[in-house]
Amino acid sequence: MAPVVRVEPIRAVPYLGSALVSLSDALAFIVVVALTAGRSHLSVISQAGLQAPTRQPAFWALVWLVPSIVVGLLSAKIATDLHVSDIAWKGLLGPFAEEFVYRGLALGVLIRWCGWPIWLACIWPAVFFGVTHFGQGQDWGSIAGIVAITGLGGILFGWLFVRWGFNLWPAILLHVGLNSLWLVFDLGENALGGWLGNILRLAIIVIAIGATFWLAPSRRPEGAS
Repeated sequence: MAPVVRVEPIRAVPYLGSALVSLSDALAFIVVVALTAGRSHLSVISQAGLQAPTRQPAFWALVWLVPSIVVGLLSAKIATDLHVSDIAWKGLLGPFAEEFVYRGLALGVLIRWCGWPIWLACIWPAVFFGVTHFGQGQDWGSIAGIVAITGLGGILFGWLFVRWGFNLWPAILLHVGLNSLWLVFDLGENALGGWLGNILRLAIIVIAIGATFWLAPSRRPEGAS
């Protein structure tokens, strides 16, 4: 997609190139898996967990999102350079696309169709997920930190997907929530964040994991090994 997204008409529209790359990733994955497995494209998409219930994940999201918004309002400044396109892509559509490809499609197929162990299926896509954020760093130290943090985040999102019974919405909501908080509040210029951003991130993760144990009792998902 590189020659396509670098042409001036596409570069002139904010995030259009990123959207086209994400769309091509999803389509390529669906087509390749469908052809390899001899199944329909819809059956591949069905592994992503988008058809799962949303009410319980929505309540779960409120448990960690509301306190984090209060902390942001009390302790951080509102970002002054925020644009609608930033919220639309970085806060909403981008996280949705990443979770659909790297967790929903990848883990759904690797665990339920290929029989991969859950831990390996969570780690492998997370590695690629971390590498895709390579360009956010300004030097090798920040690049390593960003790749590590996003890779670990990918493992967490994968665990949520499986723990909630192949329901992708908790991973989407957590990813959207974290990204949107970093956009609305001045918590750091990238995934590394500042001291307040890192404390808030850690608190959100702890609450989200604890609430998951509370609201999503452990069970062995169908097809998991």
